[in-house]
Amino acid sequence: MTRLSPNYIRMMPNTNISKAGLSRAKVIEAASQIADEDGPAGLTMAALAKRLGVALPSLYSHVRGFEHLKEEIFLAVNSELSRRMGEAIQGYAGRDAMRALANAYRDYAFSHPGRYAIAMQERPNLANERHQDAALKCGQIVYGAVRGYGLLEVDLTNATRFLRATLHGFVSIEIAGGYALSDATNPAFETLLAAVDRALSTWPGSPTENI
Repeated sequence: MTRLSPNYIRMMPNTNISKAGLSRAKVIEAASQIADEDGPAGLTMAALAKRLGVALPSLYSHVRGFEHLKEEIFLAVNSELSRRMGEAIQGYAGRDAMRALANAYRDYAFSHPGRYAIAMQERPNLANERHQDAALKCGQIVYGAVRGYGLLEVDLTNATRFLRATLHGFVSIEIAGGYALSDATNPAFETLLAAVDRALSTWPGSPTENI
């Protein structure tokens, strides 16, 4: 599996999205590109206006401010990540579904490190209907992959949280360059998935625990 490093992403040419006309979707995508190329700290309203070739006040017709911009990135990331994971697990169940989902998750996070980091830093507002829908859609996909292990309904939430925390922990360290032997991350990820499979297959209280 070929991976683009963050350094390679930074060398990619900028896209002048403003030529096609400004919209909220294009503003969010341009902001996400800046975050991917320069890291979350590189994303500012001024940098975004420069990328789009517009005056700073023009942005406020599409986003209310920087916090709203990050919220929109959070929603866009959740939507795209849910779509990719959902497509990845189609036709699979149990171990195969978990592995397909995990690889889709890792590929997305590694390919879009800045926007992924921003999305993970945002706290979902469950009083917001759009946030509720995003959380529900993403949760249902992960639940679907975990449910194939035959867990009791009461255990699905904790098992899903376990899977999410494991994947997020690995990819966050990987994106940050925290693994000294970067060429060994693929075998390490395979080992991690084998350990996750073992844990889900022997989940405490599950019908397969003693098998």
